Amino acid sequence: MKPKAQLACMTWIYSKHSFERALESIARTGYRYVSFGLPHEGKPAFDDTAEGEAKRISGLLNRYGLKPVSLVSTDVLLPGLPLERAISRLEFARAIGVTELLSLGTTSYKRFPDEPKSEEEMKPINAAFADKYRRVGEEAGKRGIVVTIKPHTGNTATAAVIADTLRTIGSPHVRASYDPGNVRFYEGVDPAADLPIIASETASIVAKDHRGARAESDFPIPGEGDVDFRSIFGTLRSAGFAGPVIVERLDGARGEFHAGIPIERLDERIGAARVNLTRLLAEAGFDA
Repeated sequence: MKPKAQLACMTWIYSKHSFERALESIARTGYRYVSFGLPHEGKPAFDDTAEGEAKRISGLLNRYGLKPVSLVSTDVLLPGLPLERAISRLEFARAIGVTELLSLGTTSYKRFPDEPKSEEEMKPINAAFADKYRRVGEEAGKRGIVVTIKPHTGNTATAAVIADTLRTIGSPHVRASYDPGNVRFYEGVDPAADLPIIASETASIVAKDHRGARAESDFPIPGEGDVDFRSIFGTLRSAGFAGPVIVERLDGARGEFHAGIPIERLDERIGAARVNLTRLLAEAGFDA
């Protein structure tokens, strides 16, 4: 039997539009899985502390026939925030059927791409991060949830760095979410060659493509850039991966991000991403 990959779309692509409008487009384009957690129209998509909020969000998801695979939760997992914020998000995730909180690691630049923080500056930042995620991992495990960290410079820059960070945290409930586009953009590293180091510890993939040199802001529709998704999915297939593959960014080289693209074009682009990734996953032996 072929392993199942959950091909999902992140609502953040529609950040200029309402959360519900994002769900409508994602469902109409053929996706069955969704990831969310970042703001829409300048305000949070949900309030996980509000009474009845889990029921409201579940109702919206059911209306559009979408199953949530992850919540972007960097906002509540920062080391300086109280653990109770993370616990509230974990409870909310469990209530709506989400089993993954997706987050960024630390940031190693004063100003990207050529003003990095020193190793000495990063030591206490990374130590505080590991301490916080060790405690969050314990709480996540109690609720059957995994917390993932994805490449974004700092202590998640590449697969080897993520592997070292996971060893430092030392929790089976904190794992990797690999983002090949970020590895290529921020580090100038070939993600197809990088991924094998962390493939067995990867719980999800953010299927971001990239084109051009390091720090060149060009993120095309997945499958149409320089990221070798065929090789990446083959590596994951060999590692026994069976998790979410999430479309997050596909705005190209115009520097508009998602907010500057007409909604009809966004619909077309996430549709093209679904077609490309479904084909590439199938070629690697996944049931998508």
